[in-house]
Amino acid sequence: MSEVIVPERTAVAPAPTVAWTPLGENAILVRSACDAIPAKVPVAVDGNPRNRAQTMVLSWRRPGAETSLATGFLCLAPAPSVDASGSGALLIGRPGRPLRLILAAKPQPLQAFLSDLADDAGQAFPSVVDGLLEVLLTGAPNPRRLRAVAMLLQTVARPGGFVEVMGALGETTGPGEGIFLQGWTSHFAAGRVKLLISHGGLSPAHLETGTFERDDLGDGARGFFGLLEDCHVQRPGEIERLYFRGNDGWRALEVYERYVLLEPITVPGHLRDGLQRGTAPQATADKLRRASQRFDGRDTVCLLEEPVRAGIDSVTVIEGTGVLIIGWLFDPERRVGGVTLCSGSRSCAVDRLWTRVQRADVTAAFMEDPRFGPALASRRNNHGFIVFAPKLVPEAGQPLYLTFEVQGSGPAFLPLEPNRAPARSALERVLGLLDPRSSTANAVVERQIAPALQAAEIAPPRAAETLDVGPFDPEAPLGLVVGLDHRHRELSALFALLAMDPEARPLPIVLAAPSESFDRVGAEARRLARFYGLSVRLVAVEGVEDACDALEAGVRACRFQTVALLSGAAQIRMPGWLGRLERAYRARGGQCVASPTLLFEDDSIRWAGAWLEGEGANRRIANRFVGYPLDAVGNLGPMEVAAGASECCVLSRAAFIEVGGFARNYFTTAEKGLDLCLKLRMAGSPSLWVPDVEVYAVDDGETATPHAGALAQLADRTSFDRRWALAISNMKG
Repeated sequence: MSEVIVPERTAVAPAPTVAWTPLGENAILVRSACDAIPAKVPVAVDGNPRNRAQTMVLSWRRPGAETSLATGFLCLAPAPSVDASGSGALLIGRPGRPLRLILAAKPQPLQAFLSDLADDAGQAFPSVVDGLLEVLLTGAPNPRRLRAVAMLLQTVARPGGFVEVMGALGETTGPGEGIFLQGWTSHFAAGRVKLLISHGGLSPAHLETGTFERDDLGDGARGFFGLLEDCHVQRPGEIERLYFRGNDGWRALEVYERYVLLEPITVPGHLRDGLQRGTAPQATADKLRRASQRFDGRDTVCLLEEPVRAGIDSVTVIEGTGVLIIGWLFDPERRVGGVTLCSGSRSCAVDRLWTRVQRADVTAAFMEDPRFGPALASRRNNHGFIVFAPKLVPEAGQPLYLTFEVQGSGPAFLPLEPNRAPARSALERVLGLLDPRSSTANAVVERQIAPALQAAEIAPPRAAETLDVGPFDPEAPLGLVVGLDHRHRELSALFALLAMDPEARPLPIVLAAPSESFDRVGAEARRLARFYGLSVRLVAVEGVEDACDALEAGVRACRFQTVALLSGAAQIRMPGWLGRLERAYRARGGQCVASPTLLFEDDSIRWAGAWLEGEGANRRIANRFVGYPLDAVGNLGPMEVAAGASECCVLSRAAFIEVGGFARNYFTTAEKGLDLCLKLRMAGSPSLWVPDVEVYAVDDGETATPHAGALAQLADRTSFDRRWALAISNMKG
């Protein structure tokens, strides 16, 4: 057909008024009749030939109508102007003469428009609607067009089968996810199928599908399974119906009323089953196979033909911190390319973080297995691993598992059954499994234990109960806080020495102890306080792991202006100790931490000031006089040092509270005290050593596994250096 020109001005007969309905903001659907019209014409809006567009026309014969109205037609046109300047007219170019149409004053609702169209088109209505659907689905969809498509499909789509099984591949159908469908049909083949999904609205999608034979279906019908992609549906239950274009027109897949809804974890297994019994084009089969290679709750490592096996000794979720895993991976031929810890949408590549350890027991177990023994010719024993996965805490309701990328067979999975435990107790158990003499133990401590403890979000100790004995004054200018840990401490000597000290006797005393031992400790303390006439507040503390925790809770359970801290590991050696410490503290304007000399029980020095040694990056804090006889310090007066001793000291309560008290991310009290003193120093309260005040400090084990004490100290030193090395390298003094 030659191009049809719409003239600038054309004399035409009076134009008929036609029905129309809007489709979105920029288009309308128009129905009319004429003598003849081609399938593609230009249309000018508001009678203005400069505002025109090409449009497709759908037409049908109208038997019995006048010749001038023998052809009914339907077309899309640009929406007219909404202001008064618009004429409400369309000018359609066609061979011979243009066709001028006047739009009705009001648009018809879509449903009424389609009803009138069905009456006018008669038997041609299905084919007209089919063509209209093609037009409406061309180009970018909009909500109004899709609503029109949905109404049309409900009218013309014929039954095309049923969906009987559905399930989300993941917890959501976001990027990379999909919805599994299974059912039957006789109207599409395996491969990639375009669909329109009815789910309250209408949206496009694709179904990557395979087919399989079913004995319970009639001729030509087959079972299908597949995965919906590019889908806007969030949950399978939202799907009401699926439309697709078959060879003989539009068809509808109905969702069976009693459809089976699969749990996400079972969907990969259904995909694998479909691939085993069905067929699909190679591209579709590859895509479905990749989707099927997901965790479904089973241990698939044990099913591998390759010489790869794995086992787990323990998995501990450290609340708010991460996951600590101890296990082994038997992979003598190095087939595993990566190991990832997963839970829901969270993951961590643990093979980049773990520390490999010797596991001769694994070697021995597989040596006698004829399937794997030949692979062990190298006698490698480092099959074990310990790893801390930081910040990966299992998602609520989601399984925790390891994914192994195995060369030649894809991913394999190992489900994990985690326990939950406090950070310190969980990590101390790991220390107990290590040989302190091995270099591997040091690597585990530095790369796994120390980072885990530093990252742990450990709740502070909390005073659960308080009981006052005597006229206790919580607002006193000076008070004594005694902190006890879980070990049994003899209180009678402490109370007797306090009672005999004229400077300590009138002071209010806070005695903080773990709530687990509070009944025993509290009863003894009440008896002794009444006997000696001391003023005591007893505090039962929850969450105590060492004496520093008890001291922390004790300080917060009073409002003294100045506090004297005394750990349960410290023992008073002489009267007047507290008065002399306080006077040294006051001499510095109350802006310091005043500590005495700490002694072992044989009167040798345990602590006589912490000093800065070295320069630059090699600078560190050291205790110079450890093990020396007491006479080594001579008659020195009070002097400033790098850090004080938290086992016994006098300091400002406000300063203690302001810096956050003791850090809880250490195993031992030594680094906790050092950390506190450095925080106070940075806040303007340096440490002061008062040599002529002497206090005993019992040096007993602090960890739950005493033989691991060296490793606990290494972990604390590693953690301390990570936190303070840069600051110490720049300190003066």
